Amino acid sequence: MVITRRKITQFVHKLFGDLRGGLAVIASVAMMVIVLLVGVAYDYNGMTSVRSRLQDSVDLAALAGASIARTNEGQIERLARKTLEDNIAMIANLSLVEPPDITINNNAKEVTVLASARYNLMCGRMLSVDNMRISASSTSGFAIEQMNPFVVYLVLDVSGSMSWLSSDGSVKLSALQTAVTDMFYTLYSTSENPTLLTSTIRTGFSTYSTVLGPSLDIEQGYSQTVSQVNALSAAGGTNSTPGFQYAYDQIMDELNGTSNLVPYIIFMTDGDNNSPAFDVTTTALCDQAKADNITIFTVAFEAPAKGQALLQACATSPDKVYNSANAASLNAAFRDIGSEISQAVVRLKR
Repeated sequence: MVITRRKITQFVHKLFGDLRGGLAVIASVAMMVIVLLVGVAYDYNGMTSVRSRLQDSVDLAALAGASIARTNEGQIERLARKTLEDNIAMIANLSLVEPPDITINNNAKEVTVLASARYNLMCGRMLSVDNMRISASSTSGFAIEQMNPFVVYLVLDVSGSMSWLSSDGSVKLSALQTAVTDMFYTLYSTSENPTLLTSTIRTGFSTYSTVLGPSLDIEQGYSQTVSQVNALSAAGGTNSTPGFQYAYDQIMDELNGTSNLVPYIIFMTDGDNNSPAFDVTTTALCDQAKADNITIFTVAFEAPAKGQALLQACATSPDKVYNSANAASLNAAFRDIGSEISQAVVRLKR
C-alpha cells in the first residue's frame, strides 16, 4: 500500500475535524449548564423577593382584620381577604392557590391569616418545574395590653369667618368646639383599653388667624385641650403657616424626647389663606411633616375650593381628607378621625 502525501493530508484534516466536532459538543453542554445555573439563580432570587412580599401582604391582611375587631366576624374575614387579594394582585407571577385561611380567636383576641400561593418560575421549565408553592402566616392581636405613646395635635382656624353661622344654623366656632370634644370622647369610648389610652395619649393645639393665635403645648391627656379649645374666640384674617409651624415644632420636640411616639396632626379650616404665599409655605411644612412620618388628617368646614385644595395637598393620603358641608358633617368627620386613631392602635404579634 502506497501512502501518498495527499492521503496523509486528508487523514490529518479528518482527525482535526473530528476534534473540532467534539469540542463543539463539550462547549454546547457547558453553555447549557451555565444557562441553567443562571436561570436557577434568577428564579431563586425572584422567589426570595416574592416570599418577602407575600409575608408583607399577609401581615397587612391580619392587621386589617384586627383593626375592625369590634365588628362581626364576617366583616373581619371579608376585609382581611380583600386586603390580601388586593396586595397579591400587585405581585408579578404570584397567585393564591386557594382562599386564605382566616381564623378569629376571640378568647386570645387574635386574627390569624394563612395563605398559600403559587410562584410561576421563569426558567424552571428547563427542569420541567413550572412553579413553586410558598406559604406565609401572620397573627395580629386586638386586645391592647400595651400601647405606644401617641400625640394628637390640632391646628385650628379661628379667623373671623368662624364666628359666622354654618349652613345648618350653628355658629361655626361652637360647632368646632363640639366636634373636638366629641372626637376625644369617641377616641376614648372606642378604645379596647380606655384606661391605658388616657395614660398614653398626649394632646395640644395651635390656632391661627392672621397670625399665630392661642395655643397649648403638648401635655398628657386631653382634658386641658378640650377645656381651652372651648374658650377660643374668632377674629382676623387667615394665614395657616404659623399655626402649622407651631404644631410641627411641638411634635418634632416630642419625637426627639420620646421613643415609639406615634404622631397625628388634625388640620382644619373654613376658608382660604389671604395670600398664595401662605399656601406655599404651609404646603412645604405639610410635606416635611409627612416625610417625618407624621400622619395628617385635614378637615374643610364649608371651605371654598382654594382652601379645600390646600387641605388635600396637606393630607397624608386621600382617605385622610374630610370635606364638611355643615356643622353636622363636621362633627361626623371629627368622630370618624377619633375612631380611626383608636382603631389604628393594633399590634402585630407574629
